Amino acid sequence: MKSRKSKRWLSAFLAACLMLGAVGCGGPTAPVSSGGGTASTASGSGGGEDLVRGGVGDGKYKESPAVHELVESGELPPIEERLPEEPAVVEVDEIGVYGGTYVGAAFGPTTGQVDTEGLRTQTLLTVEKDLTTFTPNLIKDYEINDDFTEYTIYLRKGMKWSNGDPITTEDWMFWYEDVLMNKDITPSVDLSYCVNGEPMVYEKVDDYTLKIKFPQSNPSFEVIMAKNSVGIIRSFFAPKEYLSKWHIKYNEDAEKLAKEEGYDSWVLCFQAHIDNSQSRMDTEAPDVTPWVLDRIDENGNRFFARNPYYHVVDQEGNQLPYIDEQEALIVQDKDVRNLKLISGEIHAAGENPFPVSDYTMLKENEEKGDYKLYLFENTRGSDCAFTFNITIEDENLREIFNNVKFRQAMSYALDRKTMNETLYYGKGDIRQATAAFNTSFMKEEFENAYIEYDVDKANALLDECGYEWNSSHTVRLMPNGQEFNIVLETIEEFAPTAEMACEYWNAVGIKVTLNQEERSYYLERGQNNQRQMQAFTMDSVGELLLRSSSFSRLRPGNAFDDLELMPLYKDWWDSNGEDGEQPPEDIDTLRSDCLRFGTMSAEDPEYAELGESILQRISDNCWFIGTAVSPRMVLISNRLGNTPTEGTFANDYGFWRPYRGDTWYFKY
Repeated sequence: MKSRKSKRWLSAFLAACLMLGAVGCGGPTAPVSSGGGTASTASGSGGGEDLVRGGVGDGKYKESPAVHELVESGELPPIEERLPEEPAVVEVDEIGVYGGTYVGAAFGPTTGQVDTEGLRTQTLLTVEKDLTTFTPNLIKDYEINDDFTEYTIYLRKGMKWSNGDPITTEDWMFWYEDVLMNKDITPSVDLSYCVNGEPMVYEKVDDYTLKIKFPQSNPSFEVIMAKNSVGIIRSFFAPKEYLSKWHIKYNEDAEKLAKEEGYDSWVLCFQAHIDNSQSRMDTEAPDVTPWVLDRIDENGNRFFARNPYYHVVDQEGNQLPYIDEQEALIVQDKDVRNLKLISGEIHAAGENPFPVSDYTMLKENEEKGDYKLYLFENTRGSDCAFTFNITIEDENLREIFNNVKFRQAMSYALDRKTMNETLYYGKGDIRQATAAFNTSFMKEEFENAYIEYDVDKANALLDECGYEWNSSHTVRLMPNGQEFNIVLETIEEFAPTAEMACEYWNAVGIKVTLNQEERSYYLERGQNNQRQMQAFTMDSVGELLLRSSSFSRLRPGNAFDDLELMPLYKDWWDSNGEDGEQPPEDIDTLRSDCLRFGTMSAEDPEYAELGESILQRISDNCWFIGTAVSPRMVLISNRLGNTPTEGTFANDYGFWRPYRGDTWYFKY
């Protein structure tokens, strides 16, 4: 349930938007006929190809006309042989029209591609639009024993990879034994697959049945099955037939093959071929997504072609997806993307940066751009948050950053009201960076901790820390006598907020210099413990992810590389003490409690008590300095059908994932 406060600012914002004279989301639809009729001049990619409503074929299942031609010519087997015995069925609002190319922006060749990636990613279980219901997707069904220590997985018989290879439990065992549990490939097992640090165990029953066992109760694993995407990273299973030749266990010449391909070792080569992230380069690797990577052009734009073996049909038996192809089109920045949205070159957007400050301009151009701009709910902890690297190598800065009074002072120094008015038109919800507002054990004191704008209190705390002003009273001095000059690193999306924050910090004598960087470089510096201070979003803190990821981004050592505040402690935990630096007892205990929380059911009597205790300690430490949370802007072309008009757009639920990009289609 939304908080009253959240409803209030969202309603006020919507009312203000109506004053702009928003247009409807309809438009002239080209005439189409069912059962193989064609639409006149489709324009999904700006071309003039014909589109077909419903599929073609004489059997129980129908397919895209383009795919049917390949069947007729003998290049593909019939659809009944390509689909599993029991396909996943999606009830669509409208039977779609086949064809067209959907274009989404990409802010780089290897990052910032959510507006295409989020429409094709796949999980074992689908999170439905109500954000609470799970339905089987990549699997046929599953069972959970009484104490949540054993999950029985039933695969879809006859389901295939995009190259036609069958998917069986062999692919699951390959991923588990030869990828997840291979320390050369996976030095540390992600905690999603563990209970209190102990990994799960796969047990093959037959070709289409598998048991996943845990040493202790793990009720949150059902959420993991709905969250961990096979379409972004290889999770749960991987194409054994295709990948084996790069694995030393299956090919004694794997090292030689790696050298021939330009890699220093078979491990690096294998990791490159199994990579299914936005940086993926292998255009031959099979997948289970509705569109699979087909080609990358010389500019880094990526093209994803229809998967003829995709396992999903609509209620009339038409194989999805309706749209033929995706293109991730590289744009320089948000302003270039805005121009392409208005010109109709890009069909939808929700990926960052998409600031509320652009709302008026985009709203006024709805008719020109033939799109509709919506406001969706936001479950971020803070749109922009700041953290200090408490394991920085510089001992002077480390002493300062580990002083909680310093962090509290830096929080009090921010005029969030002015920042909100300037950046969010006053429609943001001012709060500290913590769990999402609708977390069941959230308390107002956590959201409001140290967020009042109080320069006197900030200065008093800094004085108490012993950070005296220089002789000209322009900047404070660090304990070593040098003037403060902290470098704050961030990327384009968070630069406006960071720039304002620097001004407020400079006013209390803490000079902070802003460096805006390209995202991959920014992430690399974080991984290498090189950033002094960082600004990024505090997302992935909705209760779904708190449960499934052992408190997710808020867990010590898991602020992700974009907001990580203790990289050396993270290295120590990840390496079981072999690398990095041993954390203090209180931080280590907090992390252990987060891991214990991840094993609990929401019905457990201790669930809320432990969750509240964790949030209290995170609040007391003031590791994360938040600003505000604004509505999420979502823009969708009027030419697209079966698209959402309301909902929640957040990483907690995979952004676009609940809105089934495989069911979208071009109406004209």
